[in-house]
Amino acid sequence: MSTYSRALPPAQRTVQPTGPASRDEVATATEQFNKSWSRLRFPAALEHQFVNDCAPRRLRYFVLSSLLSLFVFNGFLLVDYLMVPDVFWLAVKIRLGMFTPFAIIALVSVWLLRDKMVTQIPTLVGECLVVISGALAAACLAYLLTNSRAATSQYYHVGLMVVIMYGNVVQRLRFWFAVAFSLTVYAIHIGGVMMVPAFNPRLILPIALLIGATMVFTLMANYALERDERRQYLLSLRRKHLLQDLGEVQQRLQQLSRMDTLTGLFNRRHFQQYLEQTWQRAQYDQTPVAVLMLDVDHFKQYNDRYGHPVGDQCLMQVAHAMQDSLRRPGDLVARYGGEEFIAVLPGADKDTAHQAAERIREAIIKQGIVHEASATAAMVTASIGVVSCRAREGVQEQDLIAAADSALYKAKQAGRNQVVSLSL
Repeated sequence: MSTYSRALPPAQRTVQPTGPASRDEVATATEQFNKSWSRLRFPAALEHQFVNDCAPRRLRYFVLSSLLSLFVFNGFLLVDYLMVPDVFWLAVKIRLGMFTPFAIIALVSVWLLRDKMVTQIPTLVGECLVVISGALAAACLAYLLTNSRAATSQYYHVGLMVVIMYGNVVQRLRFWFAVAFSLTVYAIHIGGVMMVPAFNPRLILPIALLIGATMVFTLMANYALERDERRQYLLSLRRKHLLQDLGEVQQRLQQLSRMDTLTGLFNRRHFQQYLEQTWQRAQYDQTPVAVLMLDVDHFKQYNDRYGHPVGDQCLMQVAHAMQDSLRRPGDLVARYGGEEFIAVLPGADKDTAHQAAERIREAIIKQGIVHEASATAAMVTASIGVVSCRAREGVQEQDLIAAADSALYKAKQAGRNQVVSLSL
């Protein structure tokens, strides 16, 4: 991609919004914009954001297109030589000796100050620079024509059409600046004609119509381009909001894919991923990892006696008891399936893990959930299997789950409502 194409103005390259425009502001602006063809400006806050977002690209394009236009401007020395040969050397002085140095100094200054112009200097300064440079180019041509006595000099007034196209189409001034610029150039043309008493009256109207038509048509194009640019900007804002919504939905879906919808705990899938990561870190740090597996005692009988909705409430209370009892950084509790819960305690040795399991068991008892169908107690209780292992070669994270399940089985066999700990 060429340097020129990378610097195309915003209508060809959609400006990416960076500001904090709200959905309501964008919706209101879109409705107003679509309702009236004559409306260009957005509401004040959104207009400010639009101008600031467009400023960097417009500034780069202004500098590059101005440099190219400067070559074209000086290339018209050939036309000067052919149409106004009597003032050719005056044209050389004006174009190369006066206008070009001024333009180069201005462009270099703009480029060196581009960061400040984007962030500190009002962006309308750039529009004013285009108007001033174009008006000066028109004034240079008018001055040459008023000083020439060549028969073809009067036809050269149509050269102002090129100047109008420069401001309205090439530089794509904001519409009302383009209107002011076009009227300024047209006024320069009228002034130039009035300063030549011998101007052929049969040429006045045709040339005026040609320049006027160029002004009208380029302003129509300018208006359509700016309106399209603004429409694309609104679409970009809406797309940005839609992408934000999509990101939030994806994040929510990802979160839901890791969560148990009933208890709000993590699910088995996420637990296994977390345990794998924890085990890998523990192998590197040579630290222990503990796994707790919990089963609600006689939960089938609880469901049969009180019904599944009450059973769900019971599981939620057990989940809260586990979460409230495990508060160390890195501890993670998950629902493993049915009435089984599981937890991983990074860095916990056998004694620490056993104490944590006892806190959980006692917290469940303290909740006082009545369980008249239990053969163990008159309230809901839980059996917990605990295993702790220092990470080492030859032991996998799945071995911890299997060992915790084995310890849980022993707790049930020993009469339930107790904690059994094992080591690997």
